Amino acid sequence: MRQNKIAELCETALFTALVFLGVSIFKFPSAFGYSHLGDCMIFLAVLMLGGRRGALAGGVGAALADLIGGYAIWVLPTLISKSVMALVMGAMIRNHIFGLKGRPLWALAAVSGGICQAAGYTAARIIFYGTAAGLASLPGLTFQTATGIVLAFVLSEALQKTSLRSRFRYTTDRNNTASEAEACGQAAAR
Repeated sequence: MRQNKIAELCETALFTALVFLGVSIFKFPSAFGYSHLGDCMIFLAVLMLGGRRGALAGGVGAALADLIGGYAIWVLPTLISKSVMALVMGAMIRNHIFGLKGRPLWALAAVSGGICQAAGYTAARIIFYGTAAGLASLPGLTFQTATGIVLAFVLSEALQKTSLRSRFRYTTDRNNTASEAEACGQAAAR
């Protein structure tokens, strides 16, 4: 039992570091400022760790990147927004919302989580800078989230074709619910 907790702690710490690196190092310019790979890593964390541990890794990793990057004012909004994004995605996948499975479920859950994240950041920006600035940030948030969803989908599809498939709590394979249950069972046994 103790080894399982240590393994879970290590996995969560690994994804916290991946989110931190994705936010702070892997940035690329866009028409709306810049985007980063942090959201991609959070979506992967949810698929591999589940919603709660994915939320912890995503929220803490992104908040640390803001703190160390000199954006201390954004630490709390980031922690909340990224955590809520992961929790919403994880809950929707775990509960097979609308009876969906596989890729359609994954896509709907990721988009719903992304909408929650965008709402959180927009509310924070409105509080900090006013309504016009808050609403003006929506295209950039949408682009960043969409980029994260696409990249996470490509990476998760590739990783599920490797021996890491057994490390996924949730798979994107609609027809293979047995492997999803097996993966959940293995994750619970760890």
